[in-house]
Amino acid sequence: MMPASELDLSKVCPDFPEFTRYGIPLELVSAELLVVLQRLRGLSGAPIIPSPDPRGWARLDGPATSRHYAVGRLSDAGDVFPARSWLREVWACAMDIREVGGLGVYACTRGPDGASWPMLHLDLRPRYGEPRVLWARDVRGAYWYRSSSPREFWRVFSMLE
Repeated sequence: MMPASELDLSKVCPDFPEFTRYGIPLELVSAELLVVLQRLRGLSGAPIIPSPDPRGWARLDGPATSRHYAVGRLSDAGDVFPARSWLREVWACAMDIREVGGLGVYACTRGPDGASWPMLHLDLRPRYGEPRVLWARDVRGAYWYRSSSPREFWRVFSMLE
């Protein structure tokens, strides 16, 4: 795996100048993740803003099972804010990308503008023939997985703009 810091961002990720502006530690992030993110932007046609929080891209603490964890490996997870009213479209397009192994929606987040704004997490976890992991986090912070709590998962998902 190659770190994203080795990419020519102006060519590989032309729709995401925020990575440089926000000072995201791309030396800790998988290049493949940014390539997938650019493909998602192209497929969806939606404006997508990367999380300005560096921990939305790489973490040097917390659980080693997190796809954001970047100790001894590159993070292969990122948090993004699709333009308001585009979340469902972006989510559906992410479902069409084979490399996406985990996809979560968060109803309890604030966007780059500081206002309430649903967030999308995507990661490239290996699936080994298993279905991708899908979850939704509600406004109280509870997680609902489509595999074990489909009714709650879709309830949260339906409330997102």
